[in-house]
Amino acid sequence: MMQYLPHSESTLLRLLAGGDQHAYQLLFERYWDPIYSTALILTKSPSLAEDVAQDVFTMLWEKRASMAAVEKLENFLFIAARNTIYTRLRKLSSGKAYRDYLLQTFRETEGAGVDEQAEFRELEQRVMHVIQQLPPQQQKAFKLSRFEGMRHEEIAVAMGLSRVTIKSYIVQAIATLRKALANNPSGALILLWGLLFWGR
Repeated sequence: MMQYLPHSESTLLRLLAGGDQHAYQLLFERYWDPIYSTALILTKSPSLAEDVAQDVFTMLWEKRASMAAVEKLENFLFIAARNTIYTRLRKLSSGKAYRDYLLQTFRETEGAGVDEQAEFRELEQRVMHVIQQLPPQQQKAFKLSRFEGMRHEEIAVAMGLSRVTIKSYIVQAIATLRKALANNPSGALILLWGLLFWGR
């Protein structure tokens, strides 16, 4: 339940824009729990959710001068939280750090047993097998996007193709992977989060 505000949100945002720390504190107390809870649902990690919420409210204070123009703070903060999560997870999107994050999330979600770890590895191998079966250009574009962290424009230049063509390749690859993993929703949701749903 959100905390009652003694002033209208628009008034508090105007005060915040002027550097009023009390206004900031009131907004912080009202929205911390909803932002943290949303981040926890999306990341399945209490520590990461805490970091995301802290980043969002740090940003709120740093950009306070522009806050008077925000019409609905709740929507603004939720979008900021979502973008912060995407940014943080993209930084893990290649190498050991990413795999460790997925494994930890899988353990927290499903239970840390040998069977679950075996299922995780099986799903990971299945994803890689499906990727290897993609048409060569589609496969290359997908790997550059999801494994190398390149944006569509960068991939287009690297492959000598248009941005629209690259986007089409990646969309097709995602559709193929979704179909291949549709019958195994437990750990696949984690893999899909990391491999399929991050925009570039």
